Amino acid sequence: MDTSLDAVREDEGLATALSTVLDAAEAGDGTVAWTDVSDRLDPVQWGRLLDHGLLVPAGDRFVVDDPTAARELLAETELDDDAESEPLADTGGWSSADKVAGVGAVALMASYQLPGARDLIGQSVNTVLGPVAAGLPFVATITLLAVLTAAVSTTIRRRLQTKSAMDDLKTRMNDVRDRLADARERGDDEAVERLQAEQQELMTEQLSMFKHMLKPMAWTVLISAPVFLWLSWLAVAPAAAITPTATVFPMLGRIVWTAKIVGPLQAWTVWYIATSMVSGLTINKTIERVGVGA
Repeated sequence: MDTSLDAVREDEGLATALSTVLDAAEAGDGTVAWTDVSDRLDPVQWGRLLDHGLLVPAGDRFVVDDPTAARELLAETELDDDAESEPLADTGGWSSADKVAGVGAVALMASYQLPGARDLIGQSVNTVLGPVAAGLPFVATITLLAVLTAAVSTTIRRRLQTKSAMDDLKTRMNDVRDRLADARERGDDEAVERLQAEQQELMTEQLSMFKHMLKPMAWTVLISAPVFLWLSWLAVAPAAAITPTATVFPMLGRIVWTAKIVGPLQAWTVWYIATSMVSGLTINKTIERVGVGA
């Protein structure tokens, strides 16, 4: 069997998505567009169908590659009869947990501006991370937590992001833009109208996909914000007498941790952000190299 259909056999979500677009195509002229299934299909799954070659371009619409074989496979997996009435098993949308994470992330970000809330969160997190600060120098505590939060954030983003679908969408938008420019240049009004409609479809899909890009951000903030709030509390809390007041920075000399270095950013904040960024880039590159090597 074709390798693209093998992927369908191994992935129930992909099979459900294929059944949805196949039903939509067969209900019309054999072709399908995103707007035909946007109420039942997640843009991530639409992008996966394109990535696997299960949907192929047919002018300004798409057709299912080898619909007969696809229908036979769906019948085997017993998904064909249920696709019309049941939603996708895994739409990649915002679940209840995702929504709770989003609300929590917004609340944590708002607490940055509320000293009382910031202190409360700092003291609460200190019951867990206090022993870390007690056993390590302040600079080592910042570095360790920056690396750990970078690792967790990178993992969350890689699991939840829709990079391949976004890349495919960008390619399709560029292709439509080029074809639209050519149609306007040759004065083909019919093609211009058709391509403008397709461009609008892609823009709608892009807006929908943007919602999914916010999901990993919500979980990342939910993990990293309490750590950052605790560090900000630790840097100034009178009770945290273990925290040194200053450190020596390369080329800058001895600087108080709470001194402002870049605008409103204090020394400890700059160190945390720089360490987190470098760690995130290093982890990403390492994962990519391991993936390529595998």
